[in-house]
Amino acid sequence: MKIDAIRQANAAFAAEHNTELVAVFAGGTGGIGSSTLEKLAAVVESATFYIAGRSTVRFAPQRAALEKINPNVKIVFFECDISLLADVDAFAKLVRENETKVDYLYMSPGVLPLVGGAQYTKEGLERSFALSYYSRLRLTYNLLPLLQTAPHPRVLSVLNGGREAPLVEDDLGMEKNWTALGAMGQVTTLNTLAFDHLASQNHKIAFIHAFPGFVKTEIGANMKAAPDAGILGQIYASVVKGVVSIMMFFLGITPEESGERMAYHLTSSTFAPGVSLLNEHSEVVPGPSILAKYRADGWPDRVWEFTQGVFDKVAQRG
Repeated sequence: MKIDAIRQANAAFAAEHNTELVAVFAGGTGGIGSSTLEKLAAVVESATFYIAGRSTVRFAPQRAALEKINPNVKIVFFECDISLLADVDAFAKLVRENETKVDYLYMSPGVLPLVGGAQYTKEGLERSFALSYYSRLRLTYNLLPLLQTAPHPRVLSVLNGGREAPLVEDDLGMEKNWTALGAMGQVTTLNTLAFDHLASQNHKIAFIHAFPGFVKTEIGANMKAAPDAGILGQIYASVVKGVVSIMMFFLGITPEESGERMAYHLTSSTFAPGVSLLNEHSEVVPGPSILAKYRADGWPDRVWEFTQGVFDKVAQRG
C-alpha cells in the first residue's frame, strides 16, 4: 500500500471527528513510537493517551509537541521501566483505575540483543527478550477487559510480523541456547503465537503484529557487544552496526512515514478481529509455512502456558 493511500485513509479517519478515544503506548517515547503518537494525535478529535516511559523530564519536549498538535488530547505519562513486569502491572493498574475502555494499545519497546551475551533485569529476565515479548504480552493481558469494552479495539505490536522463525522448542525462553540472532527470531514467533491464543479467547479484538521495514531510527546505532564478549565479539558488533546503519540510510523510510502507517494500523477498519500479520507495505501476509505448522500443532496454547509460567515465576521471586 503506497504512502499516499495511507495518508488518504488517515485523512478520512480525521474527517470523522472521533472523540473520547483512549490509547495506551509502550515504546512511544522515541523512534517509530514517538512519530505514531504525533500522527495519531493529529487524526483524533479528542482522546486520552497513556504513555509509559523512563523519564518525565526527557518526555517534556514531546509532551509540548503533542499538545501543540492537538490541545484536546489529554496526556498521562507514567514514569517506569517497561522491561520490568512489576512496572507493566503498575502502568496497567493506572489505566484500569481511570478508564472504562481502551481503544488502541500500541507496543514497540525494544533494544537489540547484546552480541555475545545476555543482559538481565532485576526480575531475572533477559532485557531485550522482556521488552520485545514478556512486557508486551503482560500489558496486553492486563488490559484485555478494557479492550473488550471498546467498540473496535486494536492491539498493535511492532516487531517482525510475517517473518516468524523456527522456535527453539525445548527452550522457549532461550535460557540455555542464547544467541542474539536466535532471540530475535524467537520473540517474533512467540508474539504471533501468543496473539493467536489471545484472539481465540477474545473474539472482538484485532491483534496486529507488524513489520515496519527499515526505519531511520537509532536502534541499529545502539547495537553493543556484551562486556565479556571479547575482542571478536566487539569487532562483530561493530561490523553489524555499520551494516545496519548503511542499510537504514539507503533503504530506510523516515520515522514520520512509519508513524503514519502505524496510525493507520490502529484506526483503519481494514483489520478485522483476529490476528493480522503486516509487512512493511501495510499489507496482510500469511507468514512462513513454519507458522502454519505451529498453529496446526497447537503451539499457540503451549506458548501461552509457557508465558503464564514465566509471569508466575517472576511474581514468586517478588
